[in-house]
Amino acid sequence: MHPLSTAAATSFLSTLLLFLHLTASSPSNYINLSNCNQNFSCGALKNITYPFTGGQRPPHCGPPEFQLTCDGDLVTTLKVKSLPYRVTRVDQTSQTLRLSRLDFYDDLPCTHLSNSTTFDNSIFSLVSNNETLSLFYGCKNLGDAVEENSKFLCGMPGDPEEGFFKVGDHPPVDWCRTSFQVPFLRSWKQRLQAEGSLLLGEVLKDGFDVSYRNPYGADCQKCYQHSGSRCGFDDKPICICNDQLCPGKLKSILIFTSQNLLVSIRVW
Repeated sequence: MHPLSTAAATSFLSTLLLFLHLTASSPSNYINLSNCNQNFSCGALKNITYPFTGGQRPPHCGPPEFQLTCDGDLVTTLKVKSLPYRVTRVDQTSQTLRLSRLDFYDDLPCTHLSNSTTFDNSIFSLVSNNETLSLFYGCKNLGDAVEENSKFLCGMPGDPEEGFFKVGDHPPVDWCRTSFQVPFLRSWKQRLQAEGSLLLGEVLKDGFDVSYRNPYGADCQKCYQHSGSRCGFDDKPICICNDQLCPGKLKSILIFTSQNLLVSIRVW
């Protein structure tokens, strides 16, 4: 290793100290990482823990994808791909959620959010007990083109828009302005096909089931090497000990000056 000149060593040390100062000033190092021992409870949902956050569990207690919100009516919501969902069931043993779209919570199949409900990422995925429902809006002159009990009305009073539904994944049709797909629980299928639109709002409100996977689970397991530690998140997984970051391993940086003086700096 070539020795550094005095000027170069001084410059290097100044840069390194500035870097260490900025590192020590990152949010995870100076905020109080408290309350991760608390559970999330809202209405009928009780004692929800990591990876979920919300309520008494601050955002640093888990990944942002699992942020729950409890409103004044004790309704729990979760956003997935910018769509808001009501959470009516959480099973942390099987890692499943029951969700329903908030835009269908008036017992009506009418909505302005014409986005298909999809869960195709690495965190949330539909489970096998769901079916697909295709909804068609802004339709003209339906007549006998579809079954009568599959039709519904949306829009303003006096100027309603016709719509209809079909069980299964169906492509758009020329005589409707828009269409999209929503999952629903298979247990409703026979009744829905028999009773039609009269039951449609209730089916949509009951929702569907998804499984979830924490992509940071392996990093979380490393936290348990520290006695009493908890998993957290701050742009990346972190380990929390006594409301602070758990101590890391010290590393040594060796520097030779022009006077062959060996300087050792220890950093986390």
